[in-house]
Order: sequence, then structure tokens, then C-alpha cells
Amino acid sequence: MSWSRLLFGFLLMFATAAFAACGGGGDPLSDEEYFARLTELDRDVSGRIEEQVFSSEERSAREGADALSGILDDALGDYESLAPAQELEDEHDELVDAIDEWRDAVDAAGVRAAGDASLLDLFRDQELVQADGRLTAAFCALQDLADEKGIEADVGCDDTGEPIDPSTLTPEETTEVLIEDFSFQPAHIQVQAGDTVTWTHGVDSEPHTVSAVDGTFDSENLAGEGDTFRFTFQDPGEYTYFCEIHLDMQGLVTVSE
Repeated sequence: MSWSRLLFGFLLMFATAAFAACGGGGDPLSDEEYFARLTELDRDVSGRIEEQVFSSEERSAREGADALSGILDDALGDYESLAPAQELEDEHDELVDAIDEWRDAVDAAGVRAAGDASLLDLFRDQELVQADGRLTAAFCALQDLADEKGIEADVGCDDTGEPIDPSTLTPEETTEVLIEDFSFQPAHIQVQAGDTVTWTHGVDSEPHTVSAVDGTFDSENLAGEGDTFRFTFQDPGEYTYFCEIHLDMQGLVTVSE
């Protein structure tokens, strides 16, 4: 999964990031206990991130970075108490290193952010983007191990495969698009000139945008379930759009006369 999946996939990603300093002492956990604990902590910290970081749409990039760092600091003790079995240590250590790098990138991005930069701008920072690739690979390596062992877990890897080119799909005649599971559903729609299309954020805990490639329309950050964005298409044509946070989320609106 690329940085785009993490960055605003970032609720889960940063939540799991909190175990950057894990690997503490004590008897090793069984594989089942280890992955169960990761999943539990991930959900707990994800909730705090959603409540404390996304509680205000007016939060600036610097405020967001400070809030994320504060949540991470509070959670470090819990994650430090984790001790994986020896067979998981390499992947665990790789994750720790990747998260340290990502955390530093978050802090640095907050420092670099202009005074009027938004929370969304924070996660567009290029150094943060670069750090995301390694972090995502580390998350998914642990998730793959859990899957191989037949252990039910969700440690923050949301890799859903290759992005779908919406132009290859048969358009559906509808003016309603659901944003869920890191996709626009349906990804290709057909409407008439003068129709208003409504995009609705589903149950994803991650924020998304609806942004036209040609700049015709661009939503605010849609972060909460039920958040909507509407745009009226006056001119016939094809309008390709994407999520600025998860660049592999793509959609297409075909407007006929």
C-alpha cells in the first residue's frame, strides 16, 4: 500500500504507529496474544485520534501534528509492554524503525507547515509521503504473518490491491456515490447536464476528498460518516476525479446532454 492509502488512511496507520516503541521486556506473548493486543490497541488509539485530531475541521497542520504526537506519547507505555515471540521479532523491529521514521516525519511536517496550512495539508507533506511507503510495508508484513498463521487480526494494513481504472467500467445511471472501503461506489457514473451528484462518506474511519483532475470541483475533507459533497454538472463531458489523500481512489462522471 502506498503513502496515499496511509495518509488519511492515517487514522489506522498512526494508531498502529503508536507501537513504535514497543518490544519491551517480559515473557514473550503467544502469537494469538500479540496480534490480539495489537488489534486492541489499534482500535483504542484510532478512537482517540478521531476524537482529538478530527474533532475540529478548523484544526491547523501544526495543531494536528502536536495532537498526534501527544496521543502517541500517551500510548507508548502500552505498546512498550508488548513482547512478540522470537519468530516475529524481525518484522516487529522493522515496524518499530519504520514508525520512528514516520513519527519524525509527522513532527517535521508540522514544523514546516505554514501558519494557515490545514490538517489535510499536513499529510500531503512530501517527506511524510516518502516515510509512508516503508511504514505501510511493515504494517502489511505483520498482517501477512497473521493471515498465514490463520490468526484474525487488523494491525493497520489496508492494502486492497491495484487501483481500478474507472474508465474501464460500465457507467451506472445514478447521482449518488458512496465513499467506502477506499473506493468510490460506483466508480463510474453517468448523469445528465444539470444533474447534481452527491458523494457521501460511509463507515470508513479515514478522511477522503472528491477532487477533479482538472480542478472543476474539490471537496473539503470528508471525515465523518454521513458527510456529503455535492456538485452540479452543467456541461457535458467526462470528469475524472480522485481522493487527494488516497491517490489510488479514482472515479469518473460522464455527463451527457
